[in-house]
Amino acid sequence: MEAAKADQNRQIYPFILIGLRTGMRKSEILTIRRENIDLDARSIYIPKAKAGARTQPISADLASFLADYLETLPKGTPWLFPSIGALHGHTVDIRKAFVRAVTSAGLDPKQVVRHTLRHTAITHLVQAGVDLPTVKRISGHKTMAMVERYAHQSGAHIADAMEKLDGRYRLKKR
Repeated sequence: MEAAKADQNRQIYPFILIGLRTGMRKSEILTIRRENIDLDARSIYIPKAKAGARTQPISADLASFLADYLETLPKGTPWLFPSIGALHGHTVDIRKAFVRAVTSAGLDPKQVVRHTLRHTAITHLVQAGVDLPTVKRISGHKTMAMVERYAHQSGAHIADAMEKLDGRYRLKKR
């Protein structure tokens, strides 16, 4: 995150932040329109998501960041990631800036790719104990099978789950 903040491309930090905080796909992030951001409801409407239109929930922290970020954008631009030279008016490829930020952070750009943001967000939701149907809703997946591909539980996560189960059977001391 620090490498992205320091990068010459001012769009890379918001791109990475949104990816890590929502699990949205690259194309979903880059095509966010101002009119589809509802800061009060803490949501982003995605009209053309892979699995069909959906409303993406966002955290209070991300809503606060977006409120500030929107203030820095040129007046009248409909896009969160505007690009004057682009055919559709918004950035479509952020690969170079992403690789630069990843490399600057000391990470391997062959292993940390843009989809890593989505994968990380979804894995963190699962490891935080969020149930899979809710993760499915947040991530915009059509099937539970797809969500389960992201559900990498660590040894500590599994041990914690077993402790919770065991706690249900322990007799309470009086």
